[in-house]
Amino acid sequence: MQVQAANRHAMNKYRDLMAAVALVRTALDEAKKLHKKIQEPGETDWRVPGRDEVDGAHAKAAVQLTAFHASTVKWEKELVSKGWRV
Repeated sequence: MQVQAANRHAMNKYRDLMAAVALVRTALDEAKKLHKKIQEPGETDWRVPGRDEVDGAHAKAAVQLTAFHASTVKWEKELVSKGWRV
């Protein structure tokens, strides 16, 4: 009985993880829309990233999220093959 509860817990945690990944993907997609509105900073003492820097950071985050998602899918396949046993 405890094993089934642990397996259910593992499935729920994985579902939560995948929902979080989808939420981050949505946030990145929404942020991409705002890149068009970025204006080059004028003369200031503040360090403000330009559009190119923001685009580069966004692309890096998207690549890392895709790699993370791929590793979680691989992990899911392993868990499914084991019947979600922990």
